[in-house]
Amino acid sequence: MAHTIKHSIPAAVKAWIKKEVQLQKQLHKKISKEINEDMAPRRVKWYAEFLERIQRPGRGFNVHFTERRVIPDAEMPVQPRRKDRVVW
Repeated sequence: MAHTIKHSIPAAVKAWIKKEVQLQKQLHKKISKEINEDMAPRRVKWYAEFLERIQRPGRGFNVHFTERRVIPDAEMPVQPRRKDRVVW
């Protein structure tokens, strides 16, 4: 059974916490927009470059240490219909 120590939080501390929560929510919204909306076109390009690279003869994908394997078309992932969403 958990016991808690009764305590009071000063009004100044409560006000600071409330303000800090608002600031953090604004910051999260800004960063989320930058990552999920503003960077989306670049991320599409990065995906295409990666998929091309793992199929390129002589390049491929690292399986173990220096062992590489070229990924055949049949094993390539299909792009999902949904939007990408970066969670951080």
